[in-house]
Amino acid sequence: MLQRFIGYVLFVPFIIFYSYVLGPVLKAFLVPGGLAILFFILGPEAFLFHWRNARNDQPVVAVTNNISG
Repeated sequence: MLQRFIGYVLFVPFIIFYSYVLGPVLKAFLVPGGLAILFFILGPEAFLFHWRNARNDQPVVAVTNNISG
């Protein structure tokens, strides 16, 4: 019982901190940094070509209301 309580006391604050503080901060630095590295590896023309292809090839999803009554 005591070990489980100590486990929760240590685990829950870490999960809350990671989910709501550290996770968004890391995403704010790692995603643009990864894109910058790809930009330097590929070069500007190839990077922009692939960036535009990735953005334009997204399918259009039609939302329908399938309520049977």
